[in-house]
Amino acid sequence: MAENDADKTHAPTERRLRQAAEKGDTRRSADLPRAAVVVLVITLGLGSSLAIASRLSGFATLCIAQAGSAPPSAALIWSRMFAGDLLPLLGLIGALSLSAALVTGGWVLSFTPLTPDLNNISPGHGLSQLFSAAGLAETLKSLLKFAVIGGVGAVMTITSAPDFEALAGAGGPNGALLLRLCLHILIGVCAVIMAFAGADVGLQYWLQRQKLRMSDAEIRNEMKDTVGNPQVRQRQRAIARRMARSRQMRRIPEASVIVTNPTHFAIAIRYRRGVDQAPIVLAKGADLMAAEIISRARGYGIPVLEAAPLARAIYRHVEPGEHVPVALYRACAEVLAYVWKMQLWRSAGGHKPPAPKLNSMSIPDLGPAQMVE
Repeated sequence: MAENDADKTHAPTERRLRQAAEKGDTRRSADLPRAAVVVLVITLGLGSSLAIASRLSGFATLCIAQAGSAPPSAALIWSRMFAGDLLPLLGLIGALSLSAALVTGGWVLSFTPLTPDLNNISPGHGLSQLFSAAGLAETLKSLLKFAVIGGVGAVMTITSAPDFEALAGAGGPNGALLLRLCLHILIGVCAVIMAFAGADVGLQYWLQRQKLRMSDAEIRNEMKDTVGNPQVRQRQRAIARRMARSRQMRRIPEASVIVTNPTHFAIAIRYRRGVDQAPIVLAKGADLMAAEIISRARGYGIPVLEAAPLARAIYRHVEPGEHVPVALYRACAEVLAYVWKMQLWRSAGGHKPPAPKLNSMSIPDLGPAQMVE
């Protein structure tokens, strides 16, 4: 089912914006390059008006003096002279226009917009663009610019009426007064043009993000593409747990003792004199897995002892394959010592060793528990 724009309530992600840029789908402010060029031309024109006038006057004088007597090749020389005067200004205007365009949309090299698309020439597509939010915004913006810029120019001209009267009543050309009048009016117009250019940059930014808004389904699909399908990741974690469980179960025959809580937790511990530097945890489990560890251990004839404080501490702080921390050495030593005494008693006879109070042993604080899935 097609999605409506009303369903697209999420701001576009960085990946969505990057994909749009790669396809050439960017919105640039057309007002900013124009405003930059207008301000540049006016600034250069006012700043170097005397130099430009002198240069043009000399060029015109030369052309008139050589008219009718100069050879045809002189036209090429005059053209080069004129081009040499104009090309630096035109190059500066072009560079400024390009820089202003790059500011709003960045550098995008994409041939996707050049790909033929029949939808672009259909009347329905044209009407949808005309009456879209972007088309309506452009129309309103043009009307507003016409009204505001024209109004500012009219106000500036009206407020300069005394200067115009003084200029008209002057006996001869008054360059200083004329320059001041032009500067007064053009500064106001340029300020309005730059204000519109800045507003247009923000408008294009907002319109682009409104166009690229995403729905809940698009957000989910993107997360699947970037992070992975949640069902797949859940299955991967389940497989990893089963593999870890299988590895633990294979090591239970190596255990020296199983400590329990008595049924919630079960920990398989191994310590071999001269082989292990410290007691090592071979397997651990809770609830059903604990019951399976206990069942397998009894099948292998491995002692199972209830030592609730030690079982809880190891389950929360030690992972299979790790050595027991130093803080638990004493508790593990009590358990292992009792196991060895029982093994000696069964083989040699004599008095049965008394059972230690393993459920009341003191366990030091080991800090925050590890996260266990």
